[in-house]
Amino acid sequence: MSSKLPFKRALAAIGGSAGMALSSLVLALCLMQKGAIEEYGLFAFLLITQALANGFSNAMLGSPLLIALADTKSQRERSGNRTLQSFMLANLLLCLIFAVIQAGIVWGFENNWLLSLTYGISAFFTTLRWFGRAYCNNSHRHAKVVVSDANYTLLSLTLAGYLFLSDNVSLLSFGCLTGVAASLSLFWLGREFLCMQCIQVFGADLRGFANGWNKQGKHALLGVLTTEGTLNSHSYMVTLFFGPAAFAPIAAASLLFRPVMVVLNSLNQVERPRLRRMLANNEVSQAKLSLVRYRAVNIVFWIINCIAAAIVLTLFSDIYWKDASTLSALLWATLFIALVRGSRSVSSTYSVFLQAADRFKALSLVTLKSSLLTIPVVFLILQYFPPEFSLIGILIGEVFAFILLLSLYSGVKS
Repeated sequence: MSSKLPFKRALAAIGGSAGMALSSLVLALCLMQKGAIEEYGLFAFLLITQALANGFSNAMLGSPLLIALADTKSQRERSGNRTLQSFMLANLLLCLIFAVIQAGIVWGFENNWLLSLTYGISAFFTTLRWFGRAYCNNSHRHAKVVVSDANYTLLSLTLAGYLFLSDNVSLLSFGCLTGVAASLSLFWLGREFLCMQCIQVFGADLRGFANGWNKQGKHALLGVLTTEGTLNSHSYMVTLFFGPAAFAPIAAASLLFRPVMVVLNSLNQVERPRLRRMLANNEVSQAKLSLVRYRAVNIVFWIINCIAAAIVLTLFSDIYWKDASTLSALLWATLFIALVRGSRSVSSTYSVFLQAADRFKALSLVTLKSSLLTIPVVFLILQYFPPEFSLIGILIGEVFAFILLLSLYSGVKS
């Protein structure tokens, strides 16, 4: 197997990811232009919690699923595999649980049952589609993921344009938009996935999932939770302590770097199965060579993202952010987030390599240590400085995690 990340595959993953990032950017811009700052802050916080649900899906289902799929080569084997059906059942339960959580968050801030129900339904279908993406990527059906992402992007942009022009931009209308886009984009993931998820799941049990949970899932989940503590603890603290309005400038800065994060997540899903196959064939040197190009793609995209963010804030700051009183907070947050994303662009390559090497327990310890440093630092900063400076604590945790990952990676023998 070639050690290079295939250019067409990388380009397809970036294209689909860029489209999804563009959708998020357009939705946020619409809310920033025509909605209240509190509405945008809450919407941005809901995006953070949805990303956490996607991380749960990756850890509890996606990572163990990759191992299970390695033993099922043909479509016939997959369609009758009780282990895979078990993962499908677990996915439905996860989607239902997170739908309730997302609805509860909306109810806590808005006390509106219709709004809560709308975002609960949106969360269900968004989480369901995310697992479908992981299933297709892990079974090397990347084209279906690209088409599904493209459909999601097209629907989101079209509906957002209609809502903007008809002056119907609101939290409620955008909750309906994301739910419709996610549910309709499910169909492009293919008949095999939909059949397993919607039909063959009946009569399945959780034994296959439980086995994957014990071997990989629980370590990967600990990694997700502690990574969330390292990367997004400021989001939860600022929103809960100061409210959605205080979180809004930080979210707007983070949104500028949404493209690079979505690209990293998609490339991770594409590259991890390749690395897993190389390592299974004892091609450790080839796998490490593959990381060179993989890391270069990440860094190049981060640089492009930084340039684009600088252009937006230099030439179009009054269009992007109309609240002049919090412009300084936006600029400081942008600087800190750019550094955080740069560190993540490099460290994520080592993390994916170690995941492919089945080093989930060691990875979970890395993120645990970094979160134990990050969370108290962020909390202390918020006691004495404005909310945007809490990102300094996030940066410290990211750098610390990178050092630990590099040490682990160096210990993998060629």
